Amino acid sequence: MTNDSLVLAARDVLDRGPDAFAGPPADALVDEVSRQHPAGDLYCRATAKAIAALQIPVDSPDEIAASVYANYIWSHFVCKLVMTASPPVALEYARRLFDTGELQSAIDSDGPALLSSFHYTGFPLMALCLAQSPVAPLFSKGRPDLLEKSSARIRDHVVYLSDRSAGVRLTRALRQGRSVFIMLDVILSATRVVRTQFLGLRMGVAAGLGKIARLSGRPCVPLFWELTDQGTRLRAGPAVHPAPARSEEALIQDFVDSQAVFVAQHPTHWLEWYSVLDEAPGIRGEIKRGNEVVWARLARALD
Repeated sequence: MTNDSLVLAARDVLDRGPDAFAGPPADALVDEVSRQHPAGDLYCRATAKAIAALQIPVDSPDEIAASVYANYIWSHFVCKLVMTASPPVALEYARRLFDTGELQSAIDSDGPALLSSFHYTGFPLMALCLAQSPVAPLFSKGRPDLLEKSSARIRDHVVYLSDRSAGVRLTRALRQGRSVFIMLDVILSATRVVRTQFLGLRMGVAAGLGKIARLSGRPCVPLFWELTDQGTRLRAGPAVHPAPARSEEALIQDFVDSQAVFVAQHPTHWLEWYSVLDEAPGIRGEIKRGNEVVWARLARALD
């Protein structure tokens, strides 16, 4: 028996079965985690500061930041909790939520590609759906999640960027006809960084996408989505093609430009606004430590 409000809220969510992702229990868990996350105030302040500094028309950066924070908590905690506790439930929900037909048509027509996006609301569910779709790309991740259990099944679908062979494996997959998926807006401590222009400010993103594109000869296809109750179409933007005369930095800038248009139109759905701030590495570290504190408590709901 426990009196931990986070554990109790998490169990209420898991008791909902197929309805775990939405409704009062999910909202209550978002509220509890939002209130008790050790870095929650920092996340909101940094997000509002970043939004205010960028060239997008919004009435209240603080209100946008509050919505972003709620989407962050839902994506990182509600989604991942259900995915860990009930994989079949999560997969069925993700399949109902996302329509991958447009991307599948693009891959069928043009061949394998480097698929990439920023971290938008529901990104764990998008990745789950995409992994089980006909596209079935090889995913890159920074490191194993706290609750992730290593298995042959996971290793078949995921390359950890902390592994020295990550770039080689991703390039080989593309050459052998398999698409790969990379996210650039979260930078690991040992990752090489490319400075780009993003909505009027300089922002560092993870390097490597351009090099992999040039070595494999395959284009980068930007992905976007906005969650709706009626379903979510996974949109594929125009492909960014490598060329001998173009630098890695130029290719990555083209990709960032495509994401900037979407972010400006849907500001509440990008979860990594603080990436544009000079102090982003320190902020990211504080948020990561806060996430680990929350997960250490939520994990008891899985017992």
